[in-house]
Amino acid sequence: LESMQTINEFRIDIGDVELSVVEWPGDSDPVLLLHATGFHSRCWNEVVKRLPEQHIYAVDLRFHGASGAAGDVDWKMMADDIRILIEQLDLQRLVGVGHSIGGHLIARAAAALPDRFKHLLLIDPVILSPERYASLHDFAEDLKAEDHPVSRRKNRWQDANEMFERFRDKPPFDSWDARVLRDYCDYALQPAGEAGAMQLQCDPINEAAIYLRQRGNEIVHSELPLIDTPVTLLRAPPAEDLITNLSASPTWPELASALPCCREIYLPENNHFIPMQNPGLVAQYIRDAQAGEWQTDITGAVPA
Repeated sequence: LESMQTINEFRIDIGDVELSVVEWPGDSDPVLLLHATGFHSRCWNEVVKRLPEQHIYAVDLRFHGASGAAGDVDWKMMADDIRILIEQLDLQRLVGVGHSIGGHLIARAAAALPDRFKHLLLIDPVILSPERYASLHDFAEDLKAEDHPVSRRKNRWQDANEMFERFRDKPPFDSWDARVLRDYCDYALQPAGEAGAMQLQCDPINEAAIYLRQRGNEIVHSELPLIDTPVTLLRAPPAEDLITNLSASPTWPELASALPCCREIYLPENNHFIPMQNPGLVAQYIRDAQAGEWQTDITGAVPA
């Protein structure tokens, strides 16, 4: 792999919070990477290593990483964060890449700012079927964040090494490239209140609230027709249980047909954590997006 190019780390004031951004300068049109719920910008390191020529930005979403955590969890607010970030950085001809909630947020940003986007790469985005959104309204209203199993995630650690050793043989992390897991652990922690202890930068209560706060998110279906930029959709196998099975795809199986210009790549050998399992595959699709190519012969067997 190529070594990591020069890195700039900075913060952008978007109003009520500051968002933490990592930039890898390059000669290409800009790429913006949005991570999944509970993670952070450095989970993209292995993808970025494979794209040394690209100009890449990765942001910690609100409630995640080194970004601010003001306000109650709200997906529209988080989508607005990304729209404001794109405007403040004045990104043009943008390749927008989003995984999981990041896919939902970048899609809504592209609907709001279509003239700024060159291509979208949606990686198993949390864009649910209309029926699932309807069923989740009543279900989620009866649950508090404290009731979600994610809220009970271990939140006291000695260091990143303890975290890595605990996770490396446990699902879903045992399906990941070990280098991605290492990056996740190395950048996931911050000092806790007691001396010597570390805790997750993404509070498990906030993470659980993100999973549960689906009311209003169905508006994404009315925004999909506004996305006239080419879209590549990577999709893993679905499952009914999205509460306890975090490896299952949450993506509406008919999403590709609801987008004006979309090709779907179905990856049955992968789970929801596609960028963590195969960063080489994701890097290849980013290259294709920059080149304006829609290859149809790529499978999950891209060399590491």
